[in-house]
Amino acid sequence: MTATAAMSASADRTCDTQPPYSQKLMSLGKNSEIPDLDHSQDVTIAVLEGLGNLAVGDRTVTLQPGVFVFIPAGIPRTLKAETTLNLLLINCEADPDMSESAWLMNFQF
Repeated sequence: MTATAAMSASADRTCDTQPPYSQKLMSLGKNSEIPDLDHSQDVTIAVLEGLGNLAVGDRTVTLQPGVFVFIPAGIPRTLKAETTLNLLLINCEADPDMSESAWLMNFQF
């Protein structure tokens, strides 16, 4: 990760009936980048503040407050902050029985 400033707080959960997951509340500084966001797990991103871009496979998603993105394991992803970017990032082990594609929701705050 290249960053002028990056902070995160995380919590992990493991349960016998559901796959383990971790939650991270992240703050990335202006022009920070995560060039190879782990694609071995499912990832959900909820943007709280700021602006950025998320490359998902061959598509680029504009990150702004209210954007909620789900990306299944196996799809390459790169995140870049244009301004200070605050987001919730949730990683979860992929479910091999589920065939998912990436999806995007945009909530109005």
